[in-house]
Amino acid sequence: MDLIGRFAVVGVMAGLLTSAVGRAQTFQTWEQTVAAAKREGVVTVIGPQGTETRDALTLGFQKKYPGIRIELLSMAGNQIGPKVLNELAASRNTTDLAITGATTALETLLPGKALTPLKPILGGPNTRDPTRWRGGKMTFSDEAQSYNLVFSSYVKAPFIYNSSQVSPSDFKSWKDLLESKWVGKIALKDPLSAGGGLGNSTLWYTHGGLGKEFMRQLLTQKDLVMPRDDRQMLDFAARGKYPIAIGPSDVLTNEFIARGLPLKHLLPETLKEGTYITSGNGTLVVIRNAPHANALRVYVDYLLSAEGQLEWSKAAGFASLRRDVPKDHVPDNLVAKEGMTYPDISTEKYVDLREEIVAFIKSVLGR
Repeated sequence: MDLIGRFAVVGVMAGLLTSAVGRAQTFQTWEQTVAAAKREGVVTVIGPQGTETRDALTLGFQKKYPGIRIELLSMAGNQIGPKVLNELAASRNTTDLAITGATTALETLLPGKALTPLKPILGGPNTRDPTRWRGGKMTFSDEAQSYNLVFSSYVKAPFIYNSSQVSPSDFKSWKDLLESKWVGKIALKDPLSAGGGLGNSTLWYTHGGLGKEFMRQLLTQKDLVMPRDDRQMLDFAARGKYPIAIGPSDVLTNEFIARGLPLKHLLPETLKEGTYITSGNGTLVVIRNAPHANALRVYVDYLLSAEGQLEWSKAAGFASLRRDVPKDHVPDNLVAKEGMTYPDISTEKYVDLREEIVAFIKSVLGR
């Protein structure tokens, strides 16, 4: 063998050795991360409202990592931005990560420079292989493909109704809500804040068959109420005070339905204009200057594992984007149907329109 050939062999052997050492270091590094997380002893998480999702985001992790306590604060999307941004401005951030909607992430937290890139954090045993996810990669809602990771999505029901007072056969179009029989019977989640009210407004604003005129008529309908509180909306609907609820938290809706209350989702295919797909609360962001750098890595790895995603999916009622997580427990109306077109309002294309949409809504409401 000539000298060049010997150097080539040595180079290959060195490469193999380096690769093996790299694998060992990766394993040891993760073990060291877990050990450091246990020394930190806590991870602080902001999550969506709802008892079932609270359990899904805490119990399994606590069982697997009893040495790391979870401090979980359940909040509506419009409450998260002010909390996080105010704490960062005061250099007193207490939050490691937030499980929230893409609107909160893209409209408030990312422009406020409150987030840190996620990809460097995705090095644990359950997050280092992107082929486990739909399409062979992890999905991000932001243009940089780095800050807002989407781990579940679903078809948004047009609205929730009290089945003892409202018949789905009364509706074939969104425009049917404008009929006089529904005056004083509709609650719309505040469309000026992140959530289902703004989500539906995005659909209406961008749909050629609805648009500004439909929105103007609905928003100025006599006795239309626009609460910010999801539980209040669902309580109104369950008691029949406002039997049609547009845009309440889907997690809370599923919880109310599971309690046997007379609430139902209007099936998306009922309306000729359809509905949209959204990530809902199924996205993840990591907050800048997180106080527990190692514990948050361990938590993110668990949340995005097959085990963590199954618990989330069962509690939230939405399908995980992870390919090895079953979907047989997900209500059929939340799964995309063949032959139907759904705009995905979690993408930046639609989120970028929100400011314009909010300005139009304010002009209609005189605010």
